[in-house]
Amino acid sequence: MKRKIILASGSENKKKLIQSIGFNFQFEKSAYKEDMNEKLPAHRLAQKLALGKAQNVAQKHKNAIIIGADTFGIIDNQFLGQAKDPEKAYKILKLLSGKEHKIITGIAIIDTKLNKTITDYDISRVWFKKLTEKEIDVYINTKEPLFKASAYAIQGLGSVFIEKIKGDYMSIIGLPIQKIYSHLLQFDVNILEKSYQSNHS
Repeated sequence: MKRKIILASGSENKKKLIQSIGFNFQFEKSAYKEDMNEKLPAHRLAQKLALGKAQNVAQKHKNAIIIGADTFGIIDNQFLGQAKDPEKAYKILKLLSGKEHKIITGIAIIDTKLNKTITDYDISRVWFKKLTEKEIDVYINTKEPLFKASAYAIQGLGSVFIEKIKGDYMSIIGLPIQKIYSHLLQFDVNILEKSYQSNHS
């Protein structure tokens, strides 16, 4: 029997990613308030934030699979937040220039019928080319870095700055699909089946 799968997110990037693959997920923005200041190892913080998002949405559904995810970058043990203005974007991109950084994505999956929860995380490594001042300014002027985690979109214009990655490309975008697929199988849900695929896939 088909189970309703809800992604606890209002992110357009995640929505586009899921739709481009062809999965028939629903989307519901979580009202959970993130706290990046908690003193936890990065991978545990990512899982906690993902779980908070999933739990907030799960309480509204009695028979559904809820998926929460949270992604952030780290460089030199320093969190890279969202670039909420051009100045912040510039600062982050200067930090990334010519260096390696890590992208950590936490996931949480809740079966509200069985009251069962799984949490996990993924860590990928990304190497940036050395950026010129002009490249940073031009990129910021495109507005793509604004409100993006770590001030770039690897699936967008920001891809021109990536020298190499080691890890899961989908996880860097924000959803480690392979891990999600594997964990959903533990809930007896196989998203490869036609009932979970959208009609336009």
